[in-house]
Amino acid sequence: MSDTKRNTIGKFGLLSLTFAAVYSFNNVINNNIDLGLASAPMFFLATIFYFIPFCLIIAEFVSLNKNSEAGVYAWVKSSLGGRWAFITAYTYWFVNLFFFTSLLPRVIAYASYAFLGYEYIMTPVATTIISMVLFAFSTWVSTNGAKMLGPITSVTSTLMLLLTLSYILLAGTALVGGVQPADAITVDAMIPNFN
Repeated sequence: MSDTKRNTIGKFGLLSLTFAAVYSFNNVINNNIDLGLASAPMFFLATIFYFIPFCLIIAEFVSLNKNSEAGVYAWVKSSLGGRWAFITAYTYWFVNLFFFTSLLPRVIAYASYAFLGYEYIMTPVATTIISMVLFAFSTWVSTNGAKMLGPITSVTSTLMLLLTLSYILLAGTALVGGVQPADAITVDAMIPNFN
């Protein structure tokens, strides 16, 4: 590790980033659409059985490898060795390759809803070109390290957290204000159907 001072992501930024990565605002909306009220206990169970252990594991790896700069690779190498670290890093890259190719067209659709109020349908070629430009820009930003990525991550993850919380608070306020929900809020409605 070099002796130069480097920017880092703060504790709140790291927590917000973890929250946004695990829950993701579109997951809150999509699961509410797909599962209805049954999504609420599912998010509660996900918090207990996935999010809390995930945060504890990440905190342990970060404290164990606080002087490392290699992220997941260094974490796995310190506990399982170089071979498993390589396999983990390759698998992580492979999964993200397909994740980003499915994410970018969604970002374009969400942006059209945000700026136009409806989904602007583009040709597959236009969607591909815009996705490639976004991917190239994201790659350029991420290669500039924590100096550029830290503030962007901090702002976007905080906005994601606020957006999710505002969705929950506004829904609660609407219920208290007398707005009738589309589905009656009962225990039966909150039990998922496993058919």
